[in-house]
Amino acid sequence: MAANAQFDPAKVAPVPAAVSQRYSDPDVRYTSPGMAPGRKDFTSHEEVLTYSRQLAAQSDKWMRMESIGKSQQGRDIPLLLLSSPSSFQPDKPTVLILGQQHGNEPAGGEAALALAQRLVTTQRSLLEQVNVVIMPRANPDGAENFVRATANGLDVNRDHLLLQTPEAKAIAATALRFSPQVVMDLHEFTVGGRWLDKFSAYAKYDALLQAATVGNMDSKVGDLALKEFVGNARLALESLGQSVFWYHTSSADATDTVVSMGGVQPDTGRNVYGLRNAVSILIETRGVGLGRAHFARRVHSHVVASLAVIQSAAGQGTRLVTAVRGAGDAAAAQACVGDLVIRAQASPGRETLQFVDAASGADRAIEVEWRSALKLRVDRVRPRPCGYWLAATQNEAANKLRALGVQLQPVLREQRVSAERYKVLAEKGGQRQDARGAIASSAAIRDVTVELERFDKVLPAGGWFVSMNQALANVIAAALEPDSQNSYVANHVLDLSETSILRVMQPISP
Repeated sequence: MAANAQFDPAKVAPVPAAVSQRYSDPDVRYTSPGMAPGRKDFTSHEEVLTYSRQLAAQSDKWMRMESIGKSQQGRDIPLLLLSSPSSFQPDKPTVLILGQQHGNEPAGGEAALALAQRLVTTQRSLLEQVNVVIMPRANPDGAENFVRATANGLDVNRDHLLLQTPEAKAIAATALRFSPQVVMDLHEFTVGGRWLDKFSAYAKYDALLQAATVGNMDSKVGDLALKEFVGNARLALESLGQSVFWYHTSSADATDTVVSMGGVQPDTGRNVYGLRNAVSILIETRGVGLGRAHFARRVHSHVVASLAVIQSAAGQGTRLVTAVRGAGDAAAAQACVGDLVIRAQASPGRETLQFVDAASGADRAIEVEWRSALKLRVDRVRPRPCGYWLAATQNEAANKLRALGVQLQPVLREQRVSAERYKVLAEKGGQRQDARGAIASSAAIRDVTVELERFDKVLPAGGWFVSMNQALANVIAAALEPDSQNSYVANHVLDLSETSILRVMQPISP
């Protein structure tokens, strides 16, 4: 079934000519299926697989293709591995590119195919310096049905910590296998819709960019992502005459005129891979609601920005590998002594954004109430434990942590430790939130307020010690500290009692 079985061009709201004429197509032409002249729909999943196989066969071993798993409806999740024919080299930076996590945002997926074609033909010199892993269609079912979510209604890009979908598990398995120093996530943003409802204007910017913005991430890698990688992507796009700004969005409520940068929760790919110590970047183009209008321009924007990021990784070389490894070492070194950010939010302020007037097509500068993710407002902090004890009954939580790459140490003998238990002071239901409001299809969460009680505990044999003395310490804390909306306790993965989980305040032996 082709994507146009669900994408109906007749349902695309027309954009006034005064607005549309501002966005001309580039001279560059790509050979991926969705870019064929006269095409009225988007690339089907079978076309993705066929085109990828053809690229691999014609690449003189610069690219190979495999399936990393199956979607909920049984479609292969393709993975494209690009490097010099001598195979992947661990001393080179590895760049992971995720396309079309949201099925109704086709430019990112198309650009992933176009980028692969460019890399194995005219840009092979880059593959001498970096390894590139491309998942062109991270949500095959959503893409084939032209809907945002996965087949069970969950948003894969809010599932990178909880791993409730096979699609998110496939992405996590890819990251665990290749340990990328750079992760790019390719999306599209709404052009009309909420902006017309709120401001009688269309989104102007060609592209919106944002690096990881989440509590506990390494500040040095964060600065590198922002200043060099995002900075170079922005310069590359601006050199085309395109307009670029920070990623931002707003709720669907027409009376709510607050505009927010991308979220600060450890749930999106952008933020979870930031906690995994990678340079993690979101690239969004002007596309949702446009159908095929300006599709070549949208795809080209993604390709240009992505190439700039890959070139930045190539330029950094072993310095980047060392920086990411150093971030992991720094996270591990904070075990028992550092602090943890438990809850944080974006900082309020004012910002002037550029729009296109719906009537005249002229620029309109609109000052809005703004929520900046560049500086977090920290609401709750607590000391880092040396690790966490999980009871043997908590298999689901243990398996999810392993899938993320966390090391769990079996507790083989009874031993006395200094520990902290969580005492629940208050509890209520709720729903996970992001910058757009309540997360669609998110189940009710367990929203708890806790305090810590120190005591000596005799741990029984069995269960696991999850040491914070490891590179993924900040991922561990995001999952196991109970009083944040993305935690395993909040999402009913982990029980909250001293017979299920404890904070361990000293290193322990097996």
